Amino acid sequence: MPSFIYQAKMNFVRIVLRNKKFFIFDLALPVIFYLLYTKILSSGMPANQMAAWKVDYLVSMMVFSCLLGSIITVSNTFLEDHTSEFDLLVDISPLPKIQYYASLVVVFLTLNLISVVTLSLVGIFVNNVNLPIPKLILVVISSLLGTLPLIIIGILISKFKNPSIINLLNGMVFPVAMISGLWWPLSTLPSWLQTVGKMLPTYAISEINKSIIQNQTIQLSNIFNLVSWLFILIIITLATTKLPQHGELQSE
Repeated sequence: MPSFIYQAKMNFVRIVLRNKKFFIFDLALPVIFYLLYTKILSSGMPANQMAAWKVDYLVSMMVFSCLLGSIITVSNTFLEDHTSEFDLLVDISPLPKIQYYASLVVVFLTLNLISVVTLSLVGIFVNNVNLPIPKLILVVISSLLGTLPLIIIGILISKFKNPSIINLLNGMVFPVAMISGLWWPLSTLPSWLQTVGKMLPTYAISEINKSIIQNQTIQLSNIFNLVSWLFILIIITLATTKLPQHGELQSE
């Protein structure tokens, strides 16, 4: 356990504290979007609609922040560890490699925790969103559990080990955010695109968090959505662990 704590602490320092990209893209960008769309671009909106909009968009930016941290940060971290041959040090280390992956997952979940709490504080103190501590705790737990499938997607993307391909795949976070209703209401999209959006894990996380904040019943379909994604992605991850040995995923 002490070695795991030390490794997690070391990874947190090198990935978070020494990585300004995290604060710009994973944290600052969603905060800027939230303030922009609730303080400036929403001027003229009726007061009753504004209150609901501040809550809905707060949840959307929480999920968007977790989406950035779980896919772009995860895939880029594993890529940088590969290109800098840091993973080679891990291979020759006497510590089990599973500990390396587990410590990184702890770091990534911590990043998402920082993002969700920061955005919550912005919503509470800047936009006067009613978010009591018990609801905040439930939203944090829901967000962290809900982003597990997204972290696995980031790990799968990193398996390509090619910066061009990984950057291309990382770009999918923006259409995913649009289609799942994080940037604007899902109802503004064509019906067929709404159907696709409702199948995405980001939509399910967003709906669960909104239900918690608004004291509504959590729809089982959203929980089933996340569990299904998690199960399928775990199966794919296990199946692809053997493929690099045959060069099927490597494009180098």
